[in-house]
Amino acid sequence: MTIKAVLTGDLIHSRSVGDTQAYLAALKQVLADLQHIYGFTADIYRGDGFQVVLDEATHALKCALAIRAGLISASPDKERWDARVAVGIGSAESDFTYGEAFILSGQGLDSMKKATLAVFSNDERFNERTELTTDFVAAIVEKWTVVEARTYCMHLVDDDSQETIAQVLGKSRITVNKTLRRAQARLLDRYLQRVGQWIKELADA
Repeated sequence: MTIKAVLTGDLIHSRSVGDTQAYLAALKQVLADLQHIYGFTADIYRGDGFQVVLDEATHALKCALAIRAGLISASPDKERWDARVAVGIGSAESDFTYGEAFILSGQGLDSMKKATLAVFSNDERFNERTELTTDFVAAIVEKWTVVEARTYCMHLVDDDSQETIAQVLGKSRITVNKTLRRAQARLLDRYLQRVGQWIKELADA
């Protein structure tokens, strides 16, 4: 089965930040930076909403975490920039005009309430596998500091070594290692690998 992944999201507290336009500009820059890496098309709508359609569904959760890490990294002093993201995984062949993944993602975001990350599909086993683990991942991301988000983003997106990250950030390798541990990089990497496998299983079904 050919499947598609769609990310639908919105900026958190976009109306209460000091500079809404800067917040939106940061979102646009994050999406532009990630577009060539993950191969997606992106649209911004309703002011603070966005939708990302990925060419490769197995990259969906990596992309979701990268977007959030990029936004948190760009946060100004005394503010936290972040986004809620609903990931829809569904058949590319659909009777619906917009496709199954679009509907799952859009309706999923509307149902999330206070949750900041969730995955939606029409496969019950897939949902059972991902629901609790994704809740734990969301809890980790919500506690990231700006430094932790920036360091993990470089680790995730650029796949840089700790030595390279240390050189770019002007930190020691030991400091980078401690930062990645505080960011729970090892657990997040394992989650992303496992969810990617589960998505592949859906596609192979």
